[in-house]
Amino acid sequence: MIEYSIDDEFEQVVVAVDMRDSGTVGCSYYSALEEKLYLLGDLRHSTANESEVVLQTKPTVLLISPRVDPNNLQERPWDEQISDTHSYVPYQLDVRPSQEFNYFNAKNKLIALEISSRHEHRIKFFVPHSGLVDGEQLDTENLDLTLQEGKLLHVSGSIDMENTVTIGCAGAILAYLQRRRASMSMFNERASGIFRVSSVEMFTLSGTMFVNGRTLLSLQIMESETHPSMVNQGPGKKSTSSKEGLSVYGLFQRFASTPQGRNRLKQMFLRPSVELDVINERHSFISMYHRADNFNPLDKMVKGLKHIKNLQYAMINLRKGISTGSGKIMGFKATVWATLLAFAFYGVDVHDALRETSDGANLALHNKALRAFEAAQLYKVGRMIQEIVDIDSSEEQGRTVVKPGIDRELDRIKDRYDGMNSLLKQVAIEIATTIPESYDIDVNVIYFPQLGFNIAVPLNETGDAAYRGVEDEWELIFFTENRAYFKDVRMREMDEKLGDIYGLICEKEIEIVYDLAQRVLQYETVLLEASDICGQIDSLLAMAQAASFYKLVRPKMVEGDVIKIRGGRHILQELTVSSYVPNNTFLVGRRTQGEPLGSLHLTSHPHESDYGPSMLLLTGPNYSGKSVYMKQVALIVYLAQVGSFVPAESAELGIVDKILVKSNTQDSVSQIQSTFMNDLQQLSFDLKQVTGRSLLLIDEFGKGTNENDGIGLACGVLEHLLNREDAPKVIAATHFHEILANGYLKPRPQLQLGHMEVRVHEEPNEAEDQITYLYKCAAMNGISQTIVDRADEIASLSARGENLIAACAVLSAQETQALDDAVGYTLSIYFSVPD
Repeated sequence: MIEYSIDDEFEQVVVAVDMRDSGTVGCSYYSALEEKLYLLGDLRHSTANESEVVLQTKPTVLLISPRVDPNNLQERPWDEQISDTHSYVPYQLDVRPSQEFNYFNAKNKLIALEISSRHEHRIKFFVPHSGLVDGEQLDTENLDLTLQEGKLLHVSGSIDMENTVTIGCAGAILAYLQRRRASMSMFNERASGIFRVSSVEMFTLSGTMFVNGRTLLSLQIMESETHPSMVNQGPGKKSTSSKEGLSVYGLFQRFASTPQGRNRLKQMFLRPSVELDVINERHSFISMYHRADNFNPLDKMVKGLKHIKNLQYAMINLRKGISTGSGKIMGFKATVWATLLAFAFYGVDVHDALRETSDGANLALHNKALRAFEAAQLYKVGRMIQEIVDIDSSEEQGRTVVKPGIDRELDRIKDRYDGMNSLLKQVAIEIATTIPESYDIDVNVIYFPQLGFNIAVPLNETGDAAYRGVEDEWELIFFTENRAYFKDVRMREMDEKLGDIYGLICEKEIEIVYDLAQRVLQYETVLLEASDICGQIDSLLAMAQAASFYKLVRPKMVEGDVIKIRGGRHILQELTVSSYVPNNTFLVGRRTQGEPLGSLHLTSHPHESDYGPSMLLLTGPNYSGKSVYMKQVALIVYLAQVGSFVPAESAELGIVDKILVKSNTQDSVSQIQSTFMNDLQQLSFDLKQVTGRSLLLIDEFGKGTNENDGIGLACGVLEHLLNREDAPKVIAATHFHEILANGYLKPRPQLQLGHMEVRVHEEPNEAEDQITYLYKCAAMNGISQTIVDRADEIASLSARGENLIAACAVLSAQETQALDDAVGYTLSIYFSVPD
């Protein structure tokens, strides 16, 4: 008898994975030992990330929705991924209904957890009852109010509720834990204390930077816009419905040549690396093809890659083999062989270009690519296909056509088929002689694959056949729009003797091509590896071309926690203005000595730039570029860790584990939240996620409430970030000049102050140049000049201390004239003299 121990349940790790049609993967997992529920940010446009999630979390129970393919979870052998010192038992797989991954149900489950820290001072936040909440969420003293929105705000301060797929996975885990507790409590009283959720946290995949949807949106990493082509706006599977707009990824995407290269590039932009070796390898590859002596190999590779497609789909079609269902003779798609032949032909050019590259042997990817192309034996595979498949005829006929000289029997059948036109013409003449002269019609004998030989007769005015033969010797087979088709004794005799010639040709060619497919599939693994290598090379070559086109430079990646930029630029903004003013940046994080870096695998060494400000506080008028500067710094860091060069004169950068942005809130009527409440929610989330290696951007926090309260909250947040032992790198922008004027933030080495310079003409030539900069900004953004002038006039009166009520009561000349006209019109109506 196996003795069951409840202590074994504390070793449980429950993982839930879901995928949506757009390719977005979500994941959450629960650790019974820690009593923690971890949520991974949605992996957008993901390709085969499910296996990475499973390998990192090492589950004992894996919950998946029917949308997830279980085969994608085991792409890598377990033995290669598990160390000898840690034994790992494969997980229990459980496919759960899609309803358990519903976002709204999961959100309600998270709200009901009632998770709070001992150090948090909770308040109750009530909103009007919407009629859509549970009775438990209603305030017992006043049933017109509900606590649900307040609890949702609290939960949103710890996790990103915009990750809908991941939130759905958390709901599936909570439902599973509830079932386990219910079943175990029936047999063991101690079971009531297990499978509790004490806290909820976010996590990220090892080796990647934490980036949420708000960061991607604020920095314009990716941005879709409606496709201009009406064809691509439809609901079909082939309709993309949108295209990449003005975004950072869009600037680089245009240089990628292959489908796998674009997919690889998108993954790199969505998941920047935090591994120094990976980043430096990418930078070195770009530098190699940024050299003048490697321009010819670069150009040769780019031209070759333009003709290369992803072999994954070709191999899938090749493995499908022959299909003869529904009475149709079908073989391999003609495009499969064209794709394989193009890959073999142009892959040789890419291989030659790699060998011509100067100093390429120093790079791991270069050597890996050479080995992959050599193992793929492209010349041999291409020769096999070229000797057998007639590519041009295959494209014309929409099927695979075998070249002459491969099979004698096939050549004999094709010769008979090619000479059939003269036979059909002769038979048609013989049939025409049997038709009475009174029928002035054209008679043809036509061969249809699978239908055999038929007599074609035109239709008369009534829509019937103009001639039907003598004494029912002709049998009607079918009608078309303008002809009727018959069979007689001669047609049936030709069917018996000649047979379905076209069908025989197709069947014979399928046999030959099937044998070719089996020989090509022997190289499937090495061909797919070479195709994947082409994607890796293409993505980095796209960055190399973008580096030349946009004048980017290689950043110096260091182990210290520093951001040192000279002459930095915003890669998007500089494309939309006639001139752009570059700026410098110097920030140093104060990570606690000895603090583990998790997946960063870096060690701290003394560095000349290890001491400096950790926070930059920016002030300046509207429209002066504060937000652009903040995003510029974040984009330079982001691009560097993607593996790209950066828009700057020079840059020295340490690894950043998270980029968090508190940006201007996008209001929505679906959220019962004010702008200020949204700002608080964003900043609460960021403060709980930030580490000593993070970069935090805070744009005008506190402006949505009372000015004094906003100043106090802003000072409190900034003071908290400055006093942390593991202070992150922070760039904050504010219009609260009282913070500095009244000394609310004391000067210290960790705080650097900055302001945006605005140049004003000392002696303006025109009157409108004398307008205060604030009102000039309003006029530049389309506000009526009348309104701007009136606002400037009132501001001047207020500055002189005059009575604004009396000043506003004075009518203008236009208003006085309008009233006089109205009075005169009224008097003319009521006191007019009758005729």
